[in-house]
Amino acid sequence: MENWESRLFSPDVPFARYHFSNNTRYFHLVAEPIKHNILKNLSIDALGYNGSTPGPVIVIRQGEWISLTVENRLDKPTALHIHGLSKPNSQDGAPDIEPSTPKIMPGKSFTYRFLAWQAGTFFYHSSMEQQASQGLIGAFIVLPREEFIINRKIPYKDYVMLLQQWQIPQSELGKVYPGVYKPNKFDRNPNFFTINGKAFPDTTPICTKYGEIIRLRFINKSSNSHSMHIHGHDFVVVAVDGFPRRECDDTIDVASGRRIDIELLSNNPGIWPINGTKTFHQSNNGESPGGMITRLIYVK
Repeated sequence: MENWESRLFSPDVPFARYHFSNNTRYFHLVAEPIKHNILKNLSIDALGYNGSTPGPVIVIRQGEWISLTVENRLDKPTALHIHGLSKPNSQDGAPDIEPSTPKIMPGKSFTYRFLAWQAGTFFYHSSMEQQASQGLIGAFIVLPREEFIINRKIPYKDYVMLLQQWQIPQSELGKVYPGVYKPNKFDRNPNFFTINGKAFPDTTPICTKYGEIIRLRFINKSSNSHSMHIHGHDFVVVAVDGFPRRECDDTIDVASGRRIDIELLSNNPGIWPINGTKTFHQSNNGESPGGMITRLIYVK
C-alpha cells in the first residue's frame, strides 16, 4: 500500500500534510479567502482550504481513523461534509439540517473524527451558503486494504481530476479580459471551466509511458454535469462513487456529486487531449481552445 500511495498524483493541487498515530491520520484545514489564478492573466477572489482551490488532496487508508480539524478564517460560519462516505450523524457536517453537527463560527475550529471504512474516491466541501461554488472543495481518497485489491494489481500512476466551473464577470463573450474578479456565488451561468483549478492552456499535462496502466479519478460537485473524453484511447470504468464496476467506454458523464474512476492502457503514443465534450466547456468565456482540457503525453 505504500507503493499505491506513492503513485497518486494531483496536477496543480497539493496533497494534505498529516501526522499518524494510533491508526489515525491527523489533518488540519484552514478555510480562508484566497486569490487564485485560473489562467496566468486571470485571477479570482475565491475561497480555499490551506491557500488553494481545490483544497489539498486528503489521502487515507481503508480501516484507518481520520481526525480532521477545520479552522474558520472566513467572516461567516462554515462546516465540512465528506461526500459519499457514511459516518455518524454528529460528524456529517450539515448543521442547517442536522442539529447534532455544529457550525464552525469565524475564528473557531472543529475536529471531525470517523472511520474510513470504505475504499474509493470521495470529496470534501463546505455545506454552507454556496461556499463550495466559491472554492471550498477538495478530493478525499481512501485507498483499499491490500487484501481487497483486485488481483493484487495497482495502477502505474493514479491521477486525481477535480472538475469545477466559475461564473466570472467579463465584458462580453468570445474573449478573455485579464484581471482579478469575484465569481458569482450562485454559478447559474458559468463561463470558465477548470480541471484541478486550472483552465487550458494552463492545465498541467498527464504523462505516461507506453504499456502503463493509469487510473484517472474524475470528481464533480458543480451544478452542471461534465462529459469527459480521452482522444485515442478506450478505457475501463473501474468504480463509480466508490463502488466497483467493470465497463468499457470512451466517454463518461460525470454528474454533480459523482466520482468516476477509469483505467486505460497506454498503447497509442502521442499527445492526446483529455477534455469535456460540451463545446462551451472547451473555452474560456467562449475563447477556444480553453476550459476543461488537459493533455495525455507519452514520454520515453
